[in-house]
Amino acid sequence: MKRHLIALWLAILACASPSAGAATQPLAELAAGVPTADDLQADAQAAAELGGAVLLVFVSDRCGYCEIVLNEFLIPMSRNTDYSERIIMRRIVTNSDRSLRNFRGEPLTHRRFAQGVGVRMTPVVQMFGTKGQLLGKPLVGLSTIDYYGHYLDQTIDRALALGRTSSSAQEKVLSPTSARP
Repeated sequence: MKRHLIALWLAILACASPSAGAATQPLAELAAGVPTADDLQADAQAAAELGGAVLLVFVSDRCGYCEIVLNEFLIPMSRNTDYSERIIMRRIVTNSDRSLRNFRGEPLTHRRFAQGVGVRMTPVVQMFGTKGQLLGKPLVGLSTIDYYGHYLDQTIDRALALGRTSSSAQEKVLSPTSARP
């Protein structure tokens, strides 16, 4: 009888471990479906070919809310053609000195880019146009999981609509020019 209980207990633990382990995985592994930004200028060109926009999610290491936003919303979205045919999705790690080319092709770091566009907390989802212009208001934090998907869809839809209707004169490019790695 003890053997069967032990075997049952081990089976339960084995089934539970993948989901339990996900919460302790490094952020880079969790965000596998949302590539790290390396060249925003190239990403903007790819978005232009789609007739879409660039979605940047600003995250930081050891941010529990960032993990939830990535796992529950952005990674599944990245696998959905309804989104992948309209937006280019990238992540910026705000506390990283990883190299990055901004929308103007200038070199800087993830940290400097985040500072330059005014990101002070994480997670933040911000939409950018094909010229690096800010499209709409950012989605800041994680207020409630129940409505977050709706808020995220609204942010994307409004940004895409704004990107189609805004004129060049009204666009503000948010790519720090003086920031260097």
